Amino acid sequence: MTAKNKYKSPAFEAIHSAASGLFSVGAIPQETMRHFDESCLGSVATL
Repeated sequence: MTAKNKYKSPAFEAIHSAASGLFSVGAIPQETMRHFDESCLGSVATL
């Protein structure tokens, strides 16, 4: 099951998209990408 990411705003979506591109080519490490995830993605409800 895949879910679409919920971003805090359209600006955060653009920032996260750029960071994802950098991550995919190895320009930023996974730890940095996690920081972008925490900053840009809305909170996920715990089950």
